[in-house]
Amino acid sequence: MSNGNVEPGGGVMTPRLVVGLAVALFGVVLVLDRLNLAVAGQVLQFWPAVIIAVGALLFVQARHVGGGANGVIVMIIGGWLLLNSLGIVQVRFWELFWPIVLIGIGTMLVMQTLRRGSRDASGIDTDDTVNIFAVLSGAKRMSASTRFRGGEVTAFMGGYQIDLRQAVIPPGEEAALDIFTAMGGGEIFVPPSWTVATPIVVVMGGIDDKRIPPLPGTVDSIGGKPAPRLVLRGVLAMGGIEIKS
Repeated sequence: MSNGNVEPGGGVMTPRLVVGLAVALFGVVLVLDRLNLAVAGQVLQFWPAVIIAVGALLFVQARHVGGGANGVIVMIIGGWLLLNSLGIVQVRFWELFWPIVLIGIGTMLVMQTLRRGSRDASGIDTDDTVNIFAVLSGAKRMSASTRFRGGEVTAFMGGYQIDLRQAVIPPGEEAALDIFTAMGGGEIFVPPSWTVATPIVVVMGGIDDKRIPPLPGTVDSIGGKPAPRLVLRGVLAMGGIEIKS
């Protein structure tokens, strides 16, 4: 686990950095087009390649929790948009929507079966990761892991609630939730002593931290180590996430 600001499994390259570089590059292309030094249309038709790159990063980052479905979904969407932009295929989004949903549901069912996370007598998840796939539906998960590592959350036109108040991240370590939410939202409950970082790409959405700040001296600092850190990363489009304690 990393103790600095570098996301676990992600290195310096993050989806937010890719999007920022792409926006800046598109701006440069538009300036060159205005100066008659380039044809913007010939370059901007490749814009879905940015989505593919973001999906690839999400896939790589999720390897530490045995996930990657979010990255695959984003890459499929980006690939379809690129083929349409280049005129190679002419298929409307809604014609592929349900087949993609069925592929996603089947993939997640297989992955969850293979993972076989354990539960205690109260039904609380004791596995070190939390994984949610919600399409046109809602899902709730609670974790009591003694060494929480993170997980993967996929929500399309659906919602989720994740309760981590009984989970433990050792002081000085961090865990990451890889999130892909489109036209949906969720609530994440965390202990007040945790630090929450949100290097997530937000498109027409928002993240609201509604936690009450802990009283002085209540933050865990065993051995002088920093407080446990939860990282929320991925993509949030036309949705919202609330962080509570």
